[in-house]
Amino acid sequence: MNALRGCTDKLPGWARGVTVGLLFVLAAALFAQNHPANKNNNPPPKGQPAGHAPQASGHAASGPNTHSGGSASGPNTHSGGGGRQIQANRSVDRPTTTNSVRPGGSRPGSSMGHPGGGNMGAHGAAGHPMVSRTANGTIYRGPGGQQRIVHRLPGGGVAVTNGRGHGYVQRSVNVRGHVFVQRTYYVGGRPQARFYRPYYYHGVAFNVYAPLRFYSPGFYAWAYSPWAAPINYNWGWAGNPWFGYYGGYFAPYPSYASPNLWLTDYLLSTSLQEAYQERMDAAAAANSQAPPPAAAAAPGGQVALTPEVKQVISDEIRQQLAQESAESQSAQAPQSAAPNPEPTAAAPPPALSPNVQHIFIVSSVIVVSADGQQCAVTQGDVLQLDPAAQYPDPSNAKVLASKTLDCQSGKAVQVALADLQEMQNHMREMLDKGLGELQTRQGQGNLPVIDASLRTQTPAPYAADLPAPDANVASELQQTAQAATAPATQAPPRRPVTVNLGQTIDQVVASMGQPPTKLNVGQKDIYVYKDLKITFTGGKVSDVQ
Repeated sequence: MNALRGCTDKLPGWARGVTVGLLFVLAAALFAQNHPANKNNNPPPKGQPAGHAPQASGHAASGPNTHSGGSASGPNTHSGGGGRQIQANRSVDRPTTTNSVRPGGSRPGSSMGHPGGGNMGAHGAAGHPMVSRTANGTIYRGPGGQQRIVHRLPGGGVAVTNGRGHGYVQRSVNVRGHVFVQRTYYVGGRPQARFYRPYYYHGVAFNVYAPLRFYSPGFYAWAYSPWAAPINYNWGWAGNPWFGYYGGYFAPYPSYASPNLWLTDYLLSTSLQEAYQERMDAAAAANSQAPPPAAAAAPGGQVALTPEVKQVISDEIRQQLAQESAESQSAQAPQSAAPNPEPTAAAPPPALSPNVQHIFIVSSVIVVSADGQQCAVTQGDVLQLDPAAQYPDPSNAKVLASKTLDCQSGKAVQVALADLQEMQNHMREMLDKGLGELQTRQGQGNLPVIDASLRTQTPAPYAADLPAPDANVASELQQTAQAATAPATQAPPRRPVTVNLGQTIDQVVASMGQPPTKLNVGQKDIYVYKDLKITFTGGKVSDVQ
């Protein structure tokens, strides 16, 4: 204090007064903060209410079957656990609550009831979990409100759809003693089927795309060989909403020196059209307006697809064309592979073969892990695996290009191995369609004319025996979408609770809560709930209606 007084004595009178005043204010504040009466009133850190674990916005802090009392929300508001079932000639249910799924420890490449995978427990916009579990499946949510709903069906099938019922139904089928996986999509008002071969490696189940047709080996070679001269091609995308929406991310080549470059833009544009449709479906499901234009490119966020990234995609396409060409020359019905959890293959599927650089274009909403945090990649994002891995570790994946700030370009991410296989399946499917487009459009729009010998197609040897598409796919997908979104829009599931004749008033109230209406008629008390009336005589249940 003497030193402080010595310093202040050298100041002018007005300055000395201000300084002393400020010191008194500071001392008073410190005293108040440390006073025992105030220590327990200090606010908790932001985002963590006192006495509670952090909760996402919009989610209750209670666990299953936990109900808080004191609410005036209506006749079914109650305290205590359990549901209700009236056993006096009628029954009434009471809602129970459900949990979102916490981060799990499942091995890479596996996820409940779905060909792909995902990480549990992350939360997206408005507090919704990025991955949550329903009674019979899982819901994956993207940064733009997109949903991928994976629902187990009776008999072992799986429905994969978004909130608008757009997706596929998957079932195992037996063809001449060989097992295939059939997926039926609903496209253009009619069902369409695609087929896959079950593949098991290191305990992970994969579905590997099985083409229904093969092109001639010469046509595959033509598709990854340079043209005599580069061509200009007008895709006709100008004015299409998806093209403007992703204008900061994707731009087609100004000209094409080879078919695989044309196929690169065909594949990317198809994925981005699907991504845009997913956003539109999400907006429609949420009864909101169409999504706004995409934000301008930002450092570390949306980065335009560079020529280098498009080149590695083109190289991957060339590799896939060579692979299918080899398959076309030795196409045989696959080995029988009845589903089982044990490894049945000596090598990983081709999409994950070691010592080969693998590039993947994301084909659906996938939740991945980056730096210990969950984020989502969506259609049109580009991933790369480390080619040095003997059996690719999903932590070796890298985001080469991203449309959003959610999973930024350059991030190392952990991706389920089966999800990577699904991305390659989609690439193979779109390449087959793109090759068909090249044949159909040959000689149009500056595309070169293809020699007649290269325009042949040969059905796969198993194609004639494959079953027809599932005729009920549209209704199954709609039912799946409605069932999965029901908890957000409808009353949650109910479970029974018992009210018996002879029970006391206190026992009934403990089970069902206070009724909105009470009547007293002579020696009878009548409790009127939303959907039943209980009569007490002498304080005990005498009638239930």
